[in-house]
Order: sequence, then structure tokens, then C-alpha cells
Amino acid sequence: MRQPKGEYGYIKSQQKVYLIGAIIGFIVMAILYCMNTFIYTEGNVLLLITVLLALPEAQFVVKLILYTRYKEGNENSYRKLEAVTDKLVYLASLGIVRGKKTLFYESIVVSDNELVLLISNDTTRKELMEYKELVDKLVRPKGYLVDIKIFNNDEDIYNYVKNQLKGKLNNIDTTKQVNLANLLLDNAI
Repeated sequence: MRQPKGEYGYIKSQQKVYLIGAIIGFIVMAILYCMNTFIYTEGNVLLLITVLLALPEAQFVVKLILYTRYKEGNENSYRKLEAVTDKLVYLASLGIVRGKKTLFYESIVVSDNELVLLISNDTTRKELMEYKELVDKLVRPKGYLVDIKIFNNDEDIYNYVKNQLKGKLNNIDTTKQVNLANLLLDNAI
């Protein structure tokens, strides 16, 4: 089953889809090539079809390679985070593209005035700032002046959302929150 973008399991579902597509495309191309080689067709029509199928097949392989670079975060940590409150929007497994950069976020918690980001544990301090700047440069030009907090530890983000962010959710602007989440989803792979 294909998961929607921003849901936990999205990366794995994309990997499966593109792996199956690449395998099927290769099999179809191999069959057409063999048929062209061993069965005479006038004008090499089957060879032409095989060559025309090479570009879509290459796109499947490239997307498969792109998605294999990323892995899902810890599902238990994500579900625990998601259970804190239903007033927040929780996004998982997002590779956000900005210019030539694609940075992977394991989880993003969206309120109307704050974004809380979770990235990989093995990220350096310099990379932490790069991840934060990418999201900031994405949302500020669209008119969203939000605080951005970034964590590289599951427990730290959980404690922050539970103990600090949850207390700030009195009069939340759900329209702004949903628009902010959609902006992130629109710029994700």
C-alpha cells in the first residue's frame, strides 16, 4: 500500500513502488528485445519500442536510488510523539528540496507559530544549522514568521513537544498550521 507524503512509512512505500516499477520495466524491455532479436519484425518496431522504454525505466531507477539514500526514523518514537496532542500536525520522513540541496527530516511537528524538526543522530552542529536554515528560507518568503527548533535525538524532541510546546497551544490558528504543513509537503520529494 502506498503511503501519502508526510506519513510514517512513506519512504519504504516509495522504495517498493520504484523497485517494482524498475523490475517490471526491465523485464518488459528484455522481452521486447528478445522478441526483436529472435522474431523477425519488419522495420525493427520492437527494438524502437525497447529504446523508447529506456527513458522511463531510467527514471524509475534514479528515483529508486534517490529513495534508498533515506531510511525511516524510529516508528515507536514517531507514534509516541504523535500521541502527545492532536492539536499539532505531525509529518514524517520528508526529504525537503531547496535549490540543489535535499535534506532529510525524520519528523516535523507543526504548530501555527513553531516548527520542531528531528534529524539524524549523527548530524554535526554545522549541519544542524544548515537544516534549520533550509526550512527558514523556505517558510519566511511565504510570510510565515515561525520559531524553528531542531533536534537530533528522539527523546529530546519528545520532551520539548510534551513539556514546552504543548503548553503554548491555547488559541492555535489551524488554517495557518495546515498551510505551513502543506508548504513543507509541497517542497518535499
